[in-house]
Amino acid sequence: MANGTAVLSGERRQERLNLQWRKTLDHRFYTGMAFAMAAGVFAGFTPTYYARSYFHSPAIPLWVEIHGVVFTAWILFYLLQNLLAMNGGMKLHRNLGMVGGALAVGVVVLGTAVTVRAAMLGRFFPFPDSYSLLSVSIAQMALFAVFISIGLVKRRDGESHKRLIVMANQLFFFPAFGRLLHGVNGTTLLLAMCFFLAGPLYDLITRRRIHTAYRWGVPLLILTMPPFTVMASHLGLWRQLVEKLLG
Repeated sequence: MANGTAVLSGERRQERLNLQWRKTLDHRFYTGMAFAMAAGVFAGFTPTYYARSYFHSPAIPLWVEIHGVVFTAWILFYLLQNLLAMNGGMKLHRNLGMVGGALAVGVVVLGTAVTVRAAMLGRFFPFPDSYSLLSVSIAQMALFAVFISIGLVKRRDGESHKRLIVMANQLFFFPAFGRLLHGVNGTTLLLAMCFFLAGPLYDLITRRRIHTAYRWGVPLLILTMPPFTVMASHLGLWRQLVEKLLG
């Protein structure tokens, strides 16, 4: 009886150690992803925003400047939240949740407004026209809002929450890489796909199964990529909507 109890106790101790080790790996993986996203975004937008005077880029209007400030604040906030979670600051991490929600709303509202304004001014690079620019950007903003909203609802479910939030931020890889690599091309798409699939691959390695959030979220990430959203922009109904929007 004593031997059986000792074996059971040892198994439980080992299970706790395994869970603790997996939790440590999770923190490292998701914090690493946050740093990679921040690096990609800052590299992509440095020539036209963060260091535009050094690169002699054109001046930007105030409304784009405000969008840039809110977007940067969101990226830094996401990085901070991951660092807090990794270093035992979960209480502050949770208390800052509403700040993140407010920033996310700002990202969606300002990101959409800037895109619509750019379309009105005929600025749609690297896409062929305003229809495709709006199709790609609005699809990505809508999916970002979906991921963030469900992520906030599931904030007490840590496994779902962190995956939903990381996928929301992965939507910014494509515009960043598009600027860094001077447009939409095979390399841009491949890099974005590598980041989209990193989470599911990590799950397979550490858990031998892919979490439900990735199973429905990653296909939606892929569908917002330009090959699909640009094709969708040719639909007659979409073009009618865009023409009404742009006047």
